[in-house]
Amino acid sequence: MLVADSGKLWAVNYVNLRQYLYSVVGAEVSPSWPMAALKAQAIAARSYALTYYFKPANKLYHLGSDEYFQVYKGIESEANTIYKAVNETAGSFVSYRGGIVESLYAASDDIVSEAFQGRGMSQLGALSLAEKGYTYEQILKNYYPKTGVGRIEIDPE
Repeated sequence: MLVADSGKLWAVNYVNLRQYLYSVVGAEVSPSWPMAALKAQAIAARSYALTYYFKPANKLYHLGSDEYFQVYKGIESEANTIYKAVNETAGSFVSYRGGIVESLYAASDDIVSEAFQGRGMSQLGALSLAEKGYTYEQILKNYYPKTGVGRIEIDPE
């Protein structure tokens, strides 16, 4: 959709949450990763997106499409394993005391430490834990202590 605002023309891609996550998860991590890591990423990405769903980045869109928010590339980053991870975790988000956690994440522990003062998920760390047999719930607990996995139904299936 093209939107005019303050003398500028913006191209805004409105997609439902599931379609958005198909792209984001595939753009943020490799579709060849173990399913536990993909599911952890899907839940973290959904939780992050939900925080902006309820508190949009600005009046034109909820989230941007770059690393500042979450990388969104449209259908080019989608894959069957990503569909499976997103679909099997549909509605799940990182929750603390019933609320939605802005589940920050980055590629490595170093970046998480530097950018988020150690609060958030390392994607490479999640991969390593999945390769050691951790479930997606255990991976999320490791990176988001004192949280659980909640469920929400805002994106009809």
